[in-house]
Amino acid sequence: MLETLLRILNDGWGWMFLRGAAMTLFISVLGMALGVLIGVTGASIKLNGPRWLSGLVSVYTTITRSIPELLIIYLLFFGSIHSVSQLGDFLQLEELINRWFPAAVGILAIGLVAGSYSVEVFRGALQAIPTGQIEAAKAIGMSRWQRLWRVVIPQMTWFALPGCNNVWQTALKDTALIALVGLVEIMRAAQLGAAAMREPLAMYLIAGFLFFIIGIGSQALFVIAEKYAGRGMRAVA
Repeated sequence: MLETLLRILNDGWGWMFLRGAAMTLFISVLGMALGVLIGVTGASIKLNGPRWLSGLVSVYTTITRSIPELLIIYLLFFGSIHSVSQLGDFLQLEELINRWFPAAVGILAIGLVAGSYSVEVFRGALQAIPTGQIEAAKAIGMSRWQRLWRVVIPQMTWFALPGCNNVWQTALKDTALIALVGLVEIMRAAQLGAAAMREPLAMYLIAGFLFFIIGIGSQALFVIAEKYAGRGMRAVA
C-alpha cells in the first residue's frame, strides 16, 4: 500500500488532491457563510417578523430539509445551466462561466441546506438569551444597536456555536456530492485518480484522510472559538 501511495504522489495526483481540498474548503466556507446569513435572518424573522413572512421561512426550512441534498444540487444545476450558458455566450465569457458555474451551484446548494438548519440553531440561540438582560440594557439607556452589538450578538454567537459546528461538518461532507456536476474537489479528484491509476482503494483512502484532517482541524477551531466567545458569560448562562 505504501508503494502504491508513493507512486500516486509521484505521478502528480498529490497536487490534484491538494487542489481538490482547497476547492472543498472554498465551497464549504462560502456555503456556510451564506447559510449563517440565512440562518440569522430567518431566525430573526421567525421570532420578531410578521406572521406571513415567518410562515414563508417555515416553508423554506421544511422543503429544504425534506429534499435530499443531491436533488437540490441537480435542481439548481439543470434548472439554470441553459440560461447561464446563454448568458455566457452573450457576454463572451463562456470559458469563465463554464469553469466556475459548478462552484457557484455548490455554494448556493450548501448555503441553502446549511441555512435551513441554521435557522433553528440561531432561533434557539436567540431564545436562550435571558430577557432580563435585554430589559436591563434598555433600563440603562442602551440604544437598539448598542443592545444588539453588546448584549445580543455575543451571547447568540456563543449559544449557536455548537449547533453551527454540526451544520458545518454536514456542509463539509455534502461538498462530495458536487463532484457529480463536474466540480473537481476531493471526491472528484479521487474518482479521476481511481480511473487513471486503477487504484480506487488507495485514491478513496486518500480522500477519506483529507476529509478527516479538515474535519478534525475545523472541530478544533470551533472549540477555540467557543471558548473565546464564552469568556465572561459562563456564570451568566
